[in-house]
Amino acid sequence: MRKAIIVTILVLSLFTLALPIPAVAEGESATLPILMYHSISATKRGVYFISPERLECDLATLRARGYTFVTAREVKEYLRGEGDLPEKPILLTFDDGHYDNLYYGSDLLAKYDAHAILNVIGCFTEYSSTHEKDQLEYSHLTWDEITSLAKSGIYEIGCHTYAMHAYKPRFGIKRIKGESVETHQKAVDEDLERLDRALLDKCGIKPVAFAYPFGAYDESSEEVVKRRYDMIFTCYERINTLKKGDKSKLSRLYRINRDGTKSTRAFLDKHGIV
Repeated sequence: MRKAIIVTILVLSLFTLALPIPAVAEGESATLPILMYHSISATKRGVYFISPERLECDLATLRARGYTFVTAREVKEYLRGEGDLPEKPILLTFDDGHYDNLYYGSDLLAKYDAHAILNVIGCFTEYSSTHEKDQLEYSHLTWDEITSLAKSGIYEIGCHTYAMHAYKPRFGIKRIKGESVETHQKAVDEDLERLDRALLDKCGIKPVAFAYPFGAYDESSEEVVKRRYDMIFTCYERINTLKKGDKSKLSRLYRINRDGTKSTRAFLDKHGIV
């Protein structure tokens, strides 16, 4: 009797292993706008500045229009076929690691149960960590502040290079004219390693994403970035269409710059975020 039971269990186990793994529903997809913010300023106005009041209006309006703020983890799981997204997901990002993202942004994001990815620049953070903040405008986050924000769950931390957010000697991480591919890739890889190591050593975290400085890249630099990060942001201003289980989309996600000169309604309506 005991032998018969054991045989039955083995047969059932083999049958279970032979069953096909449930596949992602064919054609299942999601539309994902990704907004790119920079500085939150009470005094400055411009394409890369938004007032605290206008940011709050953005958050409230997006909520009213039925959008749900999602995280990098949720987007990654969806594109790996391991999770789902809400009916109207939206992802927020803030580039450069400005101190005002903490000063103004944290409370506003928390108020609307929103999340964002904060793409920091290592050399700016290092300077702020070793010098006194003399003004709110144009100051950047310190390593300790980045640690605190990451622990809060409001912000996830991304990489925006250590010291390549510049126009010269190269434009962002692009290859310089006449530079060999080997030399170029070594320079980019060393810069990214420097920020990755600093975030790990000083903050105990690994970046969840990478954002190209100025949205500038080429085939040579893209190859280096793809080896290090699974979520990569461009600056192509269009809405993403994500197919569940299509991991390839993670390496080239589009973002729409939040032009601070536009009202919330004008900006959202212009880009079809309705």
